[in-house]
Amino acid sequence: MTERRRVGIAGCGFIGRKRAGALGRDTLAGCFDVDPDAAVAQAERHESRACLSLEALLEQEFDVLVVAVPHDRLADLAVQGLQAGVAVLVEKPAALGVAEIDRIADAARAAGRLVRVGCQHRFYPGVARTAKIVRSGRFGDVMSLRARYGHGGRIGYHREWRMDPARSGGGEHVDQGMHLIDLVHWLMGPLPLHSPLLRTNYGDAAVEDNAALLLGEPGLADAAWAMLHASWTEWKNLFSLEVYCRSGKVAVDGLAKSYGSQALRVYAMRPELGPPDVEETTFPAQDVSWREEWRVT
Repeated sequence: MTERRRVGIAGCGFIGRKRAGALGRDTLAGCFDVDPDAAVAQAERHESRACLSLEALLEQEFDVLVVAVPHDRLADLAVQGLQAGVAVLVEKPAALGVAEIDRIADAARAAGRLVRVGCQHRFYPGVARTAKIVRSGRFGDVMSLRARYGHGGRIGYHREWRMDPARSGGGEHVDQGMHLIDLVHWLMGPLPLHSPLLRTNYGDAAVEDNAALLLGEPGLADAAWAMLHASWTEWKNLFSLEVYCRSGKVAVDGLAKSYGSQALRVYAMRPELGPPDVEETTFPAQDVSWREEWRVT
């Protein structure tokens, strides 16, 4: 994009603040939150306008609406934005189910506007480099992928909206697990669900705090597959992505900040096998994923 865009943000919590801080040369035209103080604080930080309702926000003149609210409100607000004639970036998982996703897609087609689901993990530098290596064919076809993602929660986490299935649609599978599913789809294409394992091991919650998934076509011994584990009981924050190709492996560890600086390791197998040749790259500790995703939005 060469023209500066005007952006509206619905939802001024943690993710809404991230989005506002990643707009680059674009400008925040207005913001709305059910907590008026949060909207006012965000507007003051970015010399913008705080709105008392989504309707008031949509009366402002802007080009893109960012929807960063709890999951049960994502689809409704995205549809309202599209019907108002603006493009929409709606945060993952975009809705509580397929029917709501279809409603967003129908609204986008009817309005002739674009909609995008925010999945910024593709834009961490090590992950983006992994995709380039995998798609280059340097190591042949992808055979399998293994990914782990988790954190240990925080005081009061069990009282947050994520623990209410009516609002969240699920627990850690929908929270961090959704990023892993997106990366599988991006790197390997769509894989069917082979088997899920959902567990609530810690505390009294109505949603799972651990989710393990096997993805892959059952009955095909040589088909590509993936193994994913997302956890709210990972006591040391962790992100790990390993892609196994015919003649090499690409591994990413860490993200930024509390997950540690991101490191990319490329393991090139030798013709005689044995220990591989290893290339290692470590990236700066700051999180550039939000900015990089916005740059191509």
